[in-house]
Amino acid sequence: MNKADPKPKLLTRRSVIAGIGAGATWALAPQPVLADTRARFGVAVHLEPFRNEPVFRELLIRHASLIAPMNALKWASLRHTKGEFDFGGADEIVNFAEQNGKRIHGHTLLWYGYNPVWVEQLSGERRVERELINHIETVVDRYKGRIETWDVVNEVVAHDPLDKGPWRKGIWHDYLGPRHVDIAFKTAAQVDPSARLFINDYDLEDDSPRTKARQEAILRIVQRLQDKNIPIHGVGLQAHLYAERRTGRENLVRFVERLKALGLEVAVTELDVIDWKLSADRERRDRGVADTANEFLEAITSAGTLRNITSWGLSDKYSWINETFPRKDSARARPLPFDENWQAKPLFDVIRKYTA
Repeated sequence: MNKADPKPKLLTRRSVIAGIGAGATWALAPQPVLADTRARFGVAVHLEPFRNEPVFRELLIRHASLIAPMNALKWASLRHTKGEFDFGGADEIVNFAEQNGKRIHGHTLLWYGYNPVWVEQLSGERRVERELINHIETVVDRYKGRIETWDVVNEVVAHDPLDKGPWRKGIWHDYLGPRHVDIAFKTAAQVDPSARLFINDYDLEDDSPRTKARQEAILRIVQRLQDKNIPIHGVGLQAHLYAERRTGRENLVRFVERLKALGLEVAVTELDVIDWKLSADRERRDRGVADTANEFLEAITSAGTLRNITSWGLSDKYSWINETFPRKDSARARPLPFDENWQAKPLFDVIRKYTA
């Protein structure tokens, strides 16, 4: 943590639009690459605001050290038709990141969800394995040496391992069993040996029996890969935090320490705060969101250095939480560092405390 850097002046929607109207050329220099001992501030980028909101791109240039395509690298975005790849959206984000000196995190090479229909209709172990390997080889090779880290597998642990067992059901597990994870990591490592490879999952931060079972499942997967000499470099904690829940501090710290004892890096990959049960009052709600994130980040950083802290979007205007966790009143969710008018909120200050 380094608090010495001055807080940059924020851009407003009005100033950005005025600058564009005046034909201004932006003088914002790309941020320097941060030392590996400091957490980077990352932002997951959704294509709609990236393409349509100039203020979003300028805030990325000013504040982000790392950019992650939110959906553009998922199967349904890349593989509309069997045998073809559409890299249009992913290339837009990757090229922008490179042009502005940002590191890039790839999300994701394998997920049980967000698959095109033809993938869900695959059958036969050999055919499923062949499609998985071909996909990872093609995608990782395209961005070899450009995308620094990958969520190789996303959400492979069951929502409740105490109920259904440790593995998430889906096309990959149904046909390949636990070795679908081995295949994914091994293939990615073979194509780009320089890439840092992560397993990414959610609900790993409280101290409930279900969360503890999920943590144990992650640890077993990591140790399984290590026992087979298959490269794995880190674990991503999604951190879709619930404001009404407390962080299980001792349990979370112990989990992170166990990961680091295995030689792994830890990253926060999808940070936002679900505020559906907080007061509708904006000031109180924003403080509750910030306090929830601070409690989590304080606990996790006390266990060691984070690779990065990535928010799952930047502005409340574009957040999945509005639809997935709707409030009972008419207030819109406020889960992200900037509000719907692109103004910084207390959550942004909390993130800066741990990344700058």
